[in-house]
Amino acid sequence: MTQMKRRLLLRNFLTFLLPTLIPVLLLGTLSSVIIQQYVKSNIQTESSNILNQTKSNVELILNELDSLNVYFMTNAVEFVRLKALLQKPKFELDDYAALATIKNYIDAPAMARPFIDSIYIYLDNDKKQFITSSSGGFERVDSYYDDGWYQSYLDHNEPNLIWTEMRSVKKSTFSVTDTQLITIYRKLSLSSQEDGVIVLNIDPKYIENLFHPLSTLQNQQIFIISRDGQILANSGNSSFPQAADAAALASVPYGSIYRSDSGMEPLYVFKAHSDKYGWTFYSTVPRRTLYSAPNTLTNITLGVILISLLIGTTITFMLNRKNRNDLRHIVNILQLAQQGKPLPEPPEQVKDVYSYITHGILTKFIEQHYLTAMLSERKQRARVMELQALQAQLNPHFLFNTLETLSWKVVSLTGKPNEANRMIDNLAKILRYALDGNPKNAILQKEIKFTQSYIDIQKVQYKDKFDVQWAYSPDVLKYNVPKLLLQPLIENSLYHGIKEKEGPCKIKVKIRKSGDELIVTVLDNGIGMSREKLREVETQLRQQAQDNDALQASHIGLSNTHKRLVITYGENYGLIIRSKTHWGTVVRCRIPI
Repeated sequence: MTQMKRRLLLRNFLTFLLPTLIPVLLLGTLSSVIIQQYVKSNIQTESSNILNQTKSNVELILNELDSLNVYFMTNAVEFVRLKALLQKPKFELDDYAALATIKNYIDAPAMARPFIDSIYIYLDNDKKQFITSSSGGFERVDSYYDDGWYQSYLDHNEPNLIWTEMRSVKKSTFSVTDTQLITIYRKLSLSSQEDGVIVLNIDPKYIENLFHPLSTLQNQQIFIISRDGQILANSGNSSFPQAADAAALASVPYGSIYRSDSGMEPLYVFKAHSDKYGWTFYSTVPRRTLYSAPNTLTNITLGVILISLLIGTTITFMLNRKNRNDLRHIVNILQLAQQGKPLPEPPEQVKDVYSYITHGILTKFIEQHYLTAMLSERKQRARVMELQALQAQLNPHFLFNTLETLSWKVVSLTGKPNEANRMIDNLAKILRYALDGNPKNAILQKEIKFTQSYIDIQKVQYKDKFDVQWAYSPDVLKYNVPKLLLQPLIENSLYHGIKEKEGPCKIKVKIRKSGDELIVTVLDNGIGMSREKLREVETQLRQQAQDNDALQASHIGLSNTHKRLVITYGENYGLIIRSKTHWGTVVRCRIPI
């Protein structure tokens, strides 16, 4: 008994907890994986869009350098004049006008563009003079507060015409702090030799301010690294990236994880490169950002599982105690039944499965003898049906042999085939057609053939009283129709319409195809029916179609045919009758094909 209790407890535990825990565990795991993939894809898409937008904005800023270069390259006179002015020891009046023109061209973008700190134009000259947007005229390199760019120009021996560097400049001798500038160099040349350089100094804070509205992800960092590995602009306030990081990031594939030697958390790295300026735009996102939502979902899932365990365990112990009491009650009932003692009353209200089982056991004791009697009765019915089936196999065989004997007897009496002999042969054909093969359906061609045999029999009786006309196209003969469909309709026309009318009459059978149906119409010009009689016949057809007993109607042929059509094809199919006194009757039906 103790082992049974343990088994029952384990079964209840699994029954209540597994259906709860498995869906929660599967749903939580699947959701975590899907969300992780979605977040990663979203980060890649957003980072790519941000980098492309940043690249476009920065390159648009740097186009000012191209404008200055194009100006001097396309205005050779201005270029030569500026170079001559830089060499002159003393200016004339026209020289001041020319200087003002050139100065205005470089001052305009420097004043209109807040991101431009200053612009220098230097053409090789012995005095080392250059023109700048920061002052009113020429400046000498050796006496100007910013001379670092000149040494960079002299040291640059690489073939690329544009290069960038990050510089610190003290704008005056009184400045305490240095000013950080992004300096972009563009060599000038009208011939094969280098003639000078355009220096564009940009405030990096302006570019960094462009990054802030673009950083949509948590702890996302955007920065730019030059071709030489210098960090030009950075949206973050952290010490990352360092120079060592800049060199290492160049080899990190797009969308991969980078682990810094400084001990920072792993980062997803996305980048876009500007071939024109040699800048690389980076976007980094901490890996924990990717796993933030999945980790939260995992914690929620674990919490739900823990709560489910607590609730399920409590319910399991409560249910197990109740089931033990119910099981003890069932065992008591079985013991009383075996001992032949009175059984307890069944519960008035079934509340749970064990009460239902107990009630079922009591019910089975009561119904046992009744079921035994029912089984015996069904066996008896099966034997009777078997005997009827064997008898039904003998009846058609007996009828065919009898008709054949009668036919030969008539021939022997008359000495030759005669009208009676032909009637018997037609009757045998109809009987064989009705009983052989498929008991329900036959092709229309065969149906018409054996209906004609019935007409030939009636012609002997009625002589020239009626004539049958057929109207159909050959293409309808291949379709299946219910067996003995036409014979009852023609019989109805004979016995209820033509028989009681004086003079010759006609029966017309029309068969046509309409869509996916055959329309069969039998018309006669017999005595017809009054409205009251027609209403009575229609009522009989409806009643007989709903009655499962034997047909007991005056128009038994119509009733039989109508009921067979309704049973075979449904309530929407059946016979439609139209009739008028002294005019005749029309019977129509539809057959699906």
